[in-house]
Amino acid sequence: MSRNMSNRSACLAATTMLLLGLAAPSAYAARTFCCTDEKGQQRCGDVLPDACRSRAYVEYNEAGTRVRNVAAPLTEAQQAAKNAEEKKKREMAEAAEQQRRADQALLSTYADEKDLDTARDRAVNELVRSIKSAEDKLADLNKAKAKLAADTEFFKNKPLPADLKQKIARNQTALQEQQAAINLKKKEIEETRAKFDGYYKRLHEMKAKDKDVKS
Repeated sequence: MSRNMSNRSACLAATTMLLLGLAAPSAYAARTFCCTDEKGQQRCGDVLPDACRSRAYVEYNEAGTRVRNVAAPLTEAQQAAKNAEEKKKREMAEAAEQQRRADQALLSTYADEKDLDTARDRAVNELVRSIKSAEDKLADLNKAKAKLAADTEFFKNKPLPADLKQKIARNQTALQEQQAAINLKKKEIEETRAKFDGYYKRLHEMKAKDKDVKS
């Protein structure tokens, strides 16, 4: 091979390497990381300085241009506060979704106040009938109680027979149960009325909101 050809080959190889170098991505381009340490002094390095690991820092590219700001790691208290805030937001979102579903169910079940009146009266009347039935049973139990009391008159100053004691005990238990049932039904009536009052209020709120949106 002649000397001229050898020189040309060397030049070509050098040119090729130069072009490849220019075309290659700067994956390993220099970066600089800077922060202000606890003494207020600027600390920089081509890797993140130890003094910056627990502090906010800035990253610069090889041209000295700011690439990004990195916030300081959260303290334990700050992380706890952040977690609490995120939990609160999730709970609010869940509550809003539950309200949306409840509103849809309300609108699909009751078209207007008349439907609410009908449903409320039907539920209350059913409870009233249950109370009347329980009161009738309570009246019968009180009559039985009076008869049992009369029966005990035959045993003044004498021990009561075992079967009479059992009848009195059963009667007393039944009286308590019927009275508890009546009290429970009365409470259910109050809760039913309160529930439908809430339905009225929510239905009016949705209608007012819908009216504002349309206007």
